[in-house]
Amino acid sequence: MDWLPPFLIPMSDIAPVTRGPADVPRWLFWALAGPTAAGWVATYLLAIRQTALDGRTGVPAYLVAVNFAWEFSLTFLLEQTPTQRGINAAWVVIDAVLLFQVFRHGGRDYPAMPARAFRWSLVGVLVWSSLLVMASANEFHDRDGMYIGMALNVPLSAAFILMLKRRGSSAGQSMHIATAKFVGSSFAGATGLLLYPHRVLFLVLIPTMVALDVAYLVLLRRRMRAEGRRPWSVHAHRALVPSGVGR
Repeated sequence: MDWLPPFLIPMSDIAPVTRGPADVPRWLFWALAGPTAAGWVATYLLAIRQTALDGRTGVPAYLVAVNFAWEFSLTFLLEQTPTQRGINAAWVVIDAVLLFQVFRHGGRDYPAMPARAFRWSLVGVLVWSSLLVMASANEFHDRDGMYIGMALNVPLSAAFILMLKRRGSSAGQSMHIATAKFVGSSFAGATGLLLYPHRVLFLVLIPTMVALDVAYLVLLRRRMRAEGRRPWSVHAHRALVPSGVGR
């Protein structure tokens, strides 16, 4: 193959995945991890409230199933660090509420699918995602769930944009949910880069999920203004769903 031009980027001498986390001050870690947790807690609690108000899920239905599988698998099935297992266990409780809402309301986003088929498809996603999460975490030896978290956040961020487009309305959504998610994702990304500055994959995943979150914020604000909804109102207003959209 001497006729080929020389490659531009050499392979890493040591696989980045084999290198452990950097030694960072505890205060610096929590300065980033704290807003991460606060952002995601706010995201899910606000989504639960908006779902109860609108009867439309605040988080994309199938990604709720994926999230639950992620948290459940890394809490009860696969080895993780003790600290991470405790954090995951708390998320399982919140995810369980979201999952209940998805089984109750999620089918409205798929009016052409029979309710029974939708519910069984959720079960299928739950099972498959659990297997994928455990296999991936074991493959990367991801004992703190960092790789899995970053990888899942990209499709989650994209799913919010697709959900907005599919519904054709801001039902089940709010700028406060979108902003809290942006905060949680951004600080999660910063935490990942702080702990694992040598992981090249993060340099692709993290900017992608942040850019998708910014795009969702812009698109959601435009949609809400077109509907006559005040984007930043502190009061929970029921969103209007255009006629012809599954309800």
